[in-house]
Amino acid sequence: MDGKRVDQAVREHIRPLLRVAGFHSFTGRRAWRIHDDTIDHLVVGSFSRYIADGVGCTTFSFGVEAAVFYACAEEIVTTRPKEYHCTFRFILGKSVRQTFFHPYGKAGPDRPDVWYVLPDGSNLDDCIADAAKAVQNQGLLLMARFTEPHQAYRALLTQRSSAATYDSPGVWMPGNPGSPHWRKTTEAIGTLIGADVENDLINAPVLSSS
Repeated sequence: MDGKRVDQAVREHIRPLLRVAGFHSFTGRRAWRIHDDTIDHLVVGSFSRYIADGVGCTTFSFGVEAAVFYACAEEIVTTRPKEYHCTFRFILGKSVRQTFFHPYGKAGPDRPDVWYVLPDGSNLDDCIADAAKAVQNQGLLLMARFTEPHQAYRALLTQRSSAATYDSPGVWMPGNPGSPHWRKTTEAIGTLIGADVENDLINAPVLSSS
C-alpha cells in the first residue's frame, strides 16, 4: 500500500466537496476558507509510525478534523492556520465499525475518530466514502455554525468539550469553562459582536452546569 493512494483519494473525493462549499486554498490534505472574521480549516490527518503503533492502526489510516480560527482571539497572524492554531476544533466521527485496532500489538477497541485503512488498501474506497460523508454532514455544518460569531459566543457560554462518537463529532472548546483561555476567547469574540461580556461571563450557564 502506497500512502500516495490515500492522498489521491482525498483529492478526488473530499477536495471537490470543499471546493463546492467555498474552500479556495489547498495544500496536501489541508484546505482553508476565509470569512470576514474567521478562517475555516479542514485536514485529513495522517499518522507517523510511532503514533500509529500507539493507536494500533496502519500509517495509511487517517482522522478528519475541521476547525475555525478567530483572529481576534489568537496571537498568531496567518491565512493558513493549522488545526492546533484554531479557536474551535471538531474531530469527525466515522459511521463504519472496525475491529482491526491493535495498539502496541494487543487487541484494542474500535476508534470512532480513526478510519482504519488495511495494509493492502482494500478498504480505502469505503473509508474515504465514509469520511466524505462525515465532512458533509458534520464538518461543514459545524464550521458554518462556529464561524458565525454570535453562535460561537453562545456556544462558549453554554457548551463544554465533547468526544467524537460514531456518526457524531467531538467538539474541542478553547479551554475549560472558567479557565484563562476560555475567558480570553469569550472576551475577544464577545467584544467582536458587542455583547455585554462582563455580565455574560458572570452568568454563563456553562459555569453552573455539572
